[in-house]
Amino acid sequence: MKVYRIAINMIKQTKILKFIIPIVVFILLYAVSTIRNNNVRKDGIQSESINPYIPVAAQITMDKLSGVLKNVQAGRTEYDFTGICANGVDCIYFMQDNGKFYIDFEAMSKDQLPYLNTLKQFAKEHNYPIIETTYNNTPIDYDHVKFAPVLSLKVNADIDSIVHVGKLIEQTIFKNNDQTIYDIVP
Repeated sequence: MKVYRIAINMIKQTKILKFIIPIVVFILLYAVSTIRNNNVRKDGIQSESINPYIPVAAQITMDKLSGVLKNVQAGRTEYDFTGICANGVDCIYFMQDNGKFYIDFEAMSKDQLPYLNTLKQFAKEHNYPIIETTYNNTPIDYDHVKFAPVLSLKVNADIDSIVHVGKLIEQTIFKNNDQTIYDIVP
């Protein structure tokens, strides 16, 4: 107890508190600003994960898609494909084969089923060959088929052309626009 009183007397005598308090406040402000800035990646893509151990999809607008596809093509991504999805229904995947891209649409939910025919019509209008297949994934909320159907639009295009086709699909079929924010999937 005597040491405590001596310390209090020293603080009062040397007025250390006037020096320590501004330093503590500065450190706390710096820590808070650092935590807030950790949600923006260096490439400018917003990540909204509060907990850094829980992965959250990166988000882009359509004008950033070519950069994402360049990373896929260069092998700098976990998978050799990527997808975009804004609302859970409008998910399209950019697949590649021998350096050329095509687009897949998988109808995992019953809300996506009507778009299979719409995409078939789109492919027909633009002379894109289609292949109906599956990834053997179980549909989420329907059970009239064992596996979710996948429609592949065999565009076989370079990056700029496939971005144009993806944008056309998202805007004409799914009614998105240039400001729509997409999650990068998977």
